[in-house]
Amino acid sequence: MAETTDSAESAVSADSGASSAAEASDAASSASSAPAREENDREAAAEPAEREPEPEGVARWLPLALAVLLPVVFFFLLPPLTRAGLWDPHELNVADLARRIALNLHGATSLALEGADNSLPHLNDLGRPQLPFTSIALGFKFFGLHEWAGRAPLAVWGVLGVLATYGFVARLVDRRAGIFSAVALTTMPLYFVEARTMLGDIVTMSAFAMAFGGLLVTVFDRNDDGEPDTKVRLGWLAVAAIGLISGFYTRGGFLGVAVPTLAVGAAFAIARANGQRRFDVLGTAVGAASLLAGVVFGYLGIDAMAGPPGDLSPWVGAMIHAPTKYPTFDFEIGHIAAALAPWSAFVPFAFGRLFIAPQGKDGVAFVRESEARTALLVAAGVAFFAHGWLAARTDLIGFAAPAVLAAACGVALRDYERGAHPSLAVGVGTAVLLGLFHHEFHKLPEKAFHAFAVSSSTFPESFKPHALTVWWIALGGFAAVALLTFIERYRPWFVSVPARVKAQFDEPSRKPFDPKVYLRFLLALRDAWDGMLALAYFAMVAGASLAGLAVWIGTRMHARWLPQLSSQMRDLVLNAWWLTAFAPLFVIFGAFFWCDVWLWTFEGARPFGRTSFARGFEPFEQLAERIKGGRLGKTIPDLITGKLVVTPDQLDDGVGPTALLLLGPLMYLQVPVLAFAGLYLGGMRPVVALAFAIPSGVALFLVLGAVGDLLRGSRAAFMIAWAALVGAILCASYYPALANQLSPKEVFESYQRLHKGSEQLALFGVGGRTAAYYAGGQPNILRDTNSAYDWMMGNEPSSRRFVAVRSEELARLNRAYREKSTTGQNLPVVDARSSQIMLVASSLRDGEKNENPLEKIILTKPATPQHKLDVNLEDKLEVLGYDIADANGKLVEHVAPGRKYHMRTYFKVLAPITTEWEMFIHIDGFKRRHNGDHKLAEGKYPMSLWLKDDVVLDDHEFTLEPNFTPGNYTLYFGLFVGESRLKVKSGPADSENRVNGGALRVQ
Repeated sequence: MAETTDSAESAVSADSGASSAAEASDAASSASSAPAREENDREAAAEPAEREPEPEGVARWLPLALAVLLPVVFFFLLPPLTRAGLWDPHELNVADLARRIALNLHGATSLALEGADNSLPHLNDLGRPQLPFTSIALGFKFFGLHEWAGRAPLAVWGVLGVLATYGFVARLVDRRAGIFSAVALTTMPLYFVEARTMLGDIVTMSAFAMAFGGLLVTVFDRNDDGEPDTKVRLGWLAVAAIGLISGFYTRGGFLGVAVPTLAVGAAFAIARANGQRRFDVLGTAVGAASLLAGVVFGYLGIDAMAGPPGDLSPWVGAMIHAPTKYPTFDFEIGHIAAALAPWSAFVPFAFGRLFIAPQGKDGVAFVRESEARTALLVAAGVAFFAHGWLAARTDLIGFAAPAVLAAACGVALRDYERGAHPSLAVGVGTAVLLGLFHHEFHKLPEKAFHAFAVSSSTFPESFKPHALTVWWIALGGFAAVALLTFIERYRPWFVSVPARVKAQFDEPSRKPFDPKVYLRFLLALRDAWDGMLALAYFAMVAGASLAGLAVWIGTRMHARWLPQLSSQMRDLVLNAWWLTAFAPLFVIFGAFFWCDVWLWTFEGARPFGRTSFARGFEPFEQLAERIKGGRLGKTIPDLITGKLVVTPDQLDDGVGPTALLLLGPLMYLQVPVLAFAGLYLGGMRPVVALAFAIPSGVALFLVLGAVGDLLRGSRAAFMIAWAALVGAILCASYYPALANQLSPKEVFESYQRLHKGSEQLALFGVGGRTAAYYAGGQPNILRDTNSAYDWMMGNEPSSRRFVAVRSEELARLNRAYREKSTTGQNLPVVDARSSQIMLVASSLRDGEKNENPLEKIILTKPATPQHKLDVNLEDKLEVLGYDIADANGKLVEHVAPGRKYHMRTYFKVLAPITTEWEMFIHIDGFKRRHNGDHKLAEGKYPMSLWLKDDVVLDDHEFTLEPNFTPGNYTLYFGLFVGESRLKVKSGPADSENRVNGGALRVQ
């Protein structure tokens, strides 16, 4: 490993723009030979760096306490294990198999269910070794058949994995690196989702952490005096043995044994070949045995996968079968990226930072940490290779080594905290990857299922808006914090506070919120490239202003050329002058301002105390003083008349205007304006949003001031704390809500709340096994639509019956209800919170509202279309008319290119329809056409279910292409299958069986 001996002083003045690639290159270019290390040691001795003091008293045990408390909160309490329902079928299948194991192997006779399969499952039924199922079975045996009883043992496994990760990182690096790694692991979605659900792979991940960490400490651990602590290492060897045995009985020999042993064995071989130090008997024996075991178990696993599919192989740990779709080379990367977001965006750069030498370490500690870094790099590669090999031969298996990735993140952040140089590439690269992940979660929301280690499932339609909002907050917030954390140099966190404050005056470093700094920055922009940048800026603003003025005059004068511009283009040109004038400045100085906020928060940190809670007022007070002393009565008029003279050597006259016109809005207005916009767009009333927004800027600075002091100026610690907050949002808000969309739990809860007396519940399309967890019994199972309707409507007049219906069955049951009942209404739905499973009742009581989503398709009130038509389509359908509405549902008379609109078409059924026609929309004119082919009602209510006299609404969203110029276009539409169209018998139409909807004006 390369050695770097930057002291704390040289760290302050290092270049802030270095990238992680440059770091790896620099590290590789410095030789790892003994003479090079001796030379670096002599240089370090000549310029001693300030060392971090060892914690004492309670502070010594605080990291361990946090490493225990945080996973307990995440896995058991945030939210409680009973919050999310059982996912049918994925989680329910595992739970039912564990129930059968508890019944047959552990004597839990109370778990027998009438009408269910109560036999002992075969290993092939499990699809993997039995340890996860046994863990769940013991929970059922001791606590009963409850969801939390099955999840609690797996949550315990999750806590053990976090503790093992903290332990081996703390032992080989230090305690702060250990707690950083523990927090990173706890807040990775793949890890905490698996720890909170009965899917079983958390046992694999925890066993891997114990096996890898135990072997790593046994082989490489030394005290700072160079002597091995045999008792400690034997204890860790016992942890490794537990991890290896657990791994084998969880995911077989390939993942459970070969990967951790081969990783440690290969790292041992590299260290041995490098000749860095002598190994003792125990370390050599364990290292060599690990390498041998890794090779043997790896070979057995690969050999077993090469054979034909058959019974479960203990060497593979999963059922081998030919994949329905052969995975691409980046399949496993996509799984890790989605399952570990947002940490997966930082992981590549964390591994890049591991190539640089440990900061603030020398002697035995330096070698020990260097070897740990080598092992982390090797382990990540081995685990990735193993999963890539399995992906083509088994179903998706959750990545087994998140502990390695978390440890890499923790060590990289700890190294940065100790004085490793910053990197703009790390901050920007992390933000760019998070932007890519957000785009994927927006376009492919089912990527979120990778945290459950499920690659194929339907994402609930009704949950998409909430999911997108949560991902904006989680990924956007993490991106901003990562960028600000790594963008520039800062003094190592352990440098004493008096020394840090003194350095602010003695060293020529930037002072936060100093108007002179902003003024110098502005002058530098003005003079850049001999003034050509400023000239280009003013030319751009002038051109935009002239164009806007021309459009404004053309609008007032009704110029002939004006209609050739679309309304969207006119709006853009009219507003371009202020966008070009202020947007670049806001972006540049806004970014600079937030860099100052981080500089003030962390480099300006003081000892934590009562004054910390008031530190946030100081920037506002200091800026107000600068504005007050800026001689604005003279300098502002001079600025307006062009008489103000400011040069890099004469800045005094520009301080006041800069403080008032540049720093003032950034300090006093920026956060309140952004807060108001976010609250208002989120649906809050303007007055309430304004009341919350006004104090938000001061409140933010008060919080940052206190947090900066509490963390003793550590940016890395703040990034870890922020990750914990982001993880808490995902753990408490996103994933439990997603699980409830896929579980009948909420339906059972609504039934318990709504039913009276002996009113019964039945299941239609919903697995009956879930009833044992929520209904306390076995409801009726309905097999087809007619029997479901007959049972539901067979109640006494004074009571009603309930049916839990899967969304795929809702349309057919709704048709039966409309056909056989005399109400003329749609099927009563009393709970539609989940778009997958709904609660249906035989009737509605007073005060209840029908939540049937088909109410928007099958209308129960007379249609009142905006544009009325009377078109007969082959005596099967009558077109009553259509609406054109904007994205908010407001009816409009014209449309504009690039904006979203809805065409709502009203059909009346004249006769039964046996063909599933699709609808086309043509917007024709000026040699252009917009084509809008789509399934009627998005396929949610097939035409074969339409009854005579039904009024059906088709709602289609469309966006005109940007090349649509203003003018009147003709709207045509109709129904088609392949090359055939439903014929128009009467009403406005053309010769091609297209209904003529009239003129559609584009502006």
